[in-house]
Amino acid sequence: MVFVLENPYLARVGQERMGEMYQNLARHKSLGWVCFFVGGLWSAQNVWYSSL
Repeated sequence: MVFVLENPYLARVGQERMGEMYQNLARHKSLGWVCFFVGGLWSAQNVWYSSL
């Protein structure tokens, strides 16, 4: 989600082809960033615990 919203080409294609659904996706951009970082921390924790 973050990749699509932050990539200018994909954002333009999404606006052209999806219209209203893309606007709904764009409204949740901040939630996408939060989930991206929380998932990254979770993955880093998993790697850290598995290396012990």
